[in-house]
Amino acid sequence: MVTEIGLKEVQKGILANTIILLDVRGASELHFGMLPGAHHLPLEEVEDALGLLPKIFQKKYRFAKFSKKDCLVFYCRTGHRSKIAAHIAASKGFYAKNYLGSIWEWSKIDPSVKRYGPSPAYF
Repeated sequence: MVTEIGLKEVQKGILANTIILLDVRGASELHFGMLPGAHHLPLEEVEDALGLLPKIFQKKYRFAKFSKKDCLVFYCRTGHRSKIAAHIAASKGFYAKNYLGSIWEWSKIDPSVKRYGPSPAYF
């Protein structure tokens, strides 16, 4: 089971540098903004990426591969794709959480991040 994480916990994790933020949206969505310090790892590549050796991962994604002990926080536009990614990671033994509010919620506190698409049902 994957834990859902909220805005305040994400903010604390960013400030304390205790989480690794992974944006699983498509590349065409990134111009709407990303959370501070986040890395892009498209949903369709998550499963394969988790199995890569660290050097290959670093070369392909341009950031260091995380360990199974790191707290991975996945997000997307509304939290649905990130939930899938978090489940994939958890099934591989990674410590994974889903930021349900994702971009939709973060945009309320960060003007560099813009909302787009239809409103999610939970807002």
